[in-house]
Amino acid sequence: MHYNNMKFIKKFAACIITIIMLFSVIFSSFYISLEMHHDCCGDGCPICSFIQECEHTLNLIGDGLIILFATIIPLAVLYRIMPFFSFELSDITPVSNKVRLNN
Repeated sequence: MHYNNMKFIKKFAACIITIIMLFSVIFSSFYISLEMHHDCCGDGCPICSFIQECEHTLNLIGDGLIILFATIIPLAVLYRIMPFFSFELSDITPVSNKVRLNN
């Protein structure tokens, strides 16, 4: 029962993180597109600095996806290929045959 709880918690946390990442990508993209042609007040413009933060967030997420795919795709391929190359371990052991080992 404890294992199922942990599995649910991990899935729930992954869903929450996915929703937060999706929201940040959508929000950043919309903010950049809406404020791209604003009246800039020059150096120290708060809208320009927030646009730079949004671009930085999008770049970080993009960089993370490349690394994620670079590690997950080879692991997924190995996961699919391993059953063809795996060997079967013998289920016959002295314990399963109830062999008594005396000195």
